[in-house]
Amino acid sequence: MEWGNAMGLSLFSKRKRPLHLGPYPMEKIKRVDETTTLIIDDEVKRTPARANGFFRARFGDFGEKAKTEVKRFVIKSPVSAAMRRAIETLVPIQDGETASEKAPIPNDPQKLSEHIKAFSYFLDSDLTGICEAKDYCWYSHDLEGNELKVKHKYAIVLVIDQGFHTMDSASGDDWISSAQSFRAYLRGSEISSVIADYIRRLGYDARAHTNADSLVQHVPLSLLAGLGEMSRIGEMILNPFIGPRLKTAVVTTDMPLAIDKPIDFGLQDFCNKCQKCARECPCGAIPWGEKIMYNGYESWKPDSEACTKYRTTNPGGSACGRCMKMCPWNKEGLMQHRLAMWMAIKLPFTRRFLIWLDDKWRYGERNPENRWWFDLETVEGQTGAPVKTNERDLSLGKTPPKGNRFAVYTPDDWPVFNEKETKRADRKAGQANYLAAEKPADARDRVAEKSGEQS
Repeated sequence: MEWGNAMGLSLFSKRKRPLHLGPYPMEKIKRVDETTTLIIDDEVKRTPARANGFFRARFGDFGEKAKTEVKRFVIKSPVSAAMRRAIETLVPIQDGETASEKAPIPNDPQKLSEHIKAFSYFLDSDLTGICEAKDYCWYSHDLEGNELKVKHKYAIVLVIDQGFHTMDSASGDDWISSAQSFRAYLRGSEISSVIADYIRRLGYDARAHTNADSLVQHVPLSLLAGLGEMSRIGEMILNPFIGPRLKTAVVTTDMPLAIDKPIDFGLQDFCNKCQKCARECPCGAIPWGEKIMYNGYESWKPDSEACTKYRTTNPGGSACGRCMKMCPWNKEGLMQHRLAMWMAIKLPFTRRFLIWLDDKWRYGERNPENRWWFDLETVEGQTGAPVKTNERDLSLGKTPPKGNRFAVYTPDDWPVFNEKETKRADRKAGQANYLAAEKPADARDRVAEKSGEQS
């Protein structure tokens, strides 16, 4: 019964947990010294904000349609438009003045970490982790082309669940999709801004980073903070308790904090066996095959151009989160789901069976019981019925496409940090990049050989 209680199967187990541990028993998940995906720190180049996919779309790098639609793909849904407006009002308080004197609190990193985590859970974070804010996690330049300095040593990463029940009733790329994201972004903006303000009042510098205004890249910080492993979905961590159904906010600070180690719950092997997100992706942006090395790290690198173009121009919905909807780890947390999760973590030989069972029981189909929203689209200030609504369920029997359709854009292909004009993506060159990319096994051998030579 120990594992059962730890997994939250007992109604009363959460009442006995110290607040700083949060609602999910992450302390039961194996911790490791290194991330389960290879990161070669000195080969990871800092990214300018101009190279971000949505900013590339804004500048026309991904074509005229994406350039036009990126301005409205969120606000064309009245639900997400209302939430985005609220998020924007919080941007001015993400940063601020730091108190001139430090408050009389312990200078013990462990106690301070537990305190900040408890505060985050008091504010309704779903998961919180702490890591070093490594240099490569910071953007090199902002969108105006200004150089960004690495400001703080530590990062507090907040995970907000997008919510199972609404996602369970949606296709993943219909008119509630962007609202699912912005529900989590809104809560993350609120919590991170409050935490950053609180830390500054204690006499330590701090800044919140949200989807509306961020100087850091959230994915590597989430990985380093032990909140998940990298998944086949690509540039997204997957948490053992809420799967990929999450958004993040970050607080960076110079407050001395104890850091968390990365986790290993067998996801690399699981995702290697499972191709469900790739099969169900409506624009074919998730790879069916093996990982590659990209900018110094190992990844099932998604086709960011294809993904961004679909999310911004989706004619039957607002944005897209179908990969999260379809993932076998996206579950409600019922006893049978916790049992399957335990098997996937503890009994590797059951993983193929569990993947098969996920389709057999038709997880991923829309469940109409929890549908509460209206399909609405706002066009030029007028809200009415959309011309089209995506109504997808499962694509059983779909097989990998023949030939390579994937394109990746390496740092050499990125727009320069102060590029104001359109830099059209060279898709043929991107496809050649994908085929020529170094394999992780070769990178590991290369790093080991280099390490041996230096020793």
